[in-house]
Amino acid sequence: MSNIPSSAAERSPLRGSLRRVRALSCALVLIGGLPASGCSTAGDITRPVSSPESPTPSLAPASSPATPVPSSFGTTTPPTRPVRLTGKMTRPGTRLRFGQKAIVPVRQYNRMRKTYSEGVLGIIVQPIRRAPATTVRGDFDADSWALLKTRRAYYANVVITNESGNALSLYALRFNPVFRDGGPSDVILMGFGGDLPNCQETPQPESFDHRGDRWVTCVVNVSTPSRPIIGLEYMDPPYGREGHYPGDPSPDFNEYYDLGTISWS
Repeated sequence: MSNIPSSAAERSPLRGSLRRVRALSCALVLIGGLPASGCSTAGDITRPVSSPESPTPSLAPASSPATPVPSSFGTTTPPTRPVRLTGKMTRPGTRLRFGQKAIVPVRQYNRMRKTYSEGVLGIIVQPIRRAPATTVRGDFDADSWALLKTRRAYYANVVITNESGNALSLYALRFNPVFRDGGPSDVILMGFGGDLPNCQETPQPESFDHRGDRWVTCVVNVSTPSRPIIGLEYMDPPYGREGHYPGDPSPDFNEYYDLGTISWS
């Protein structure tokens, strides 16, 4: 899973796995003008995320230094420097066409092992497709089903590749939808209990520790036909802001982050 709130005051909604999640169902939340995050696929390893925005209402659906561990699992030593861009990485604020690859640095925290790992990912967002929102499968309540009848689902496959060869844990990357009119969403998909037809997800690799390893996820958002979603923007540091769970030993590097998102359209 991804987008687990670190506090009730500053987190985006949950985005659930289409295949892995067992406990969550899909909820639609009316938020009246706040930014929205879509559903996306994820693995069993969660990753902390953060949003600088004000609280988003949600409705329920119907440390001390440690000894480093083997390099294949990263290190238990908390990082002391922020994630940095190098010359070959995609610059903040870059606008890409669908199908073009972004090269981004990542730092991941594995909560099960309490380890940190770093590497470089390639991200390719495929063209956005659309379907009736009623084809989204989930355990919705009556109000949510009524809302779905007035909306469309906008979805895109996202290809993630290991560009550095470091051992990394797969997680759902953070994307925000980009609307034709530039405004925010009024509906947020919070999790999946089923899937969306034609929103393909390849099985997660058992390992993601070689250059060229590849995984395909699917990102889904919902909007009205009059306000189509025309793109996605990548929100993880250093392009967006850092986040972490309560009690995480990770320091706050946000003064070095939020440099400008990468977008595809």
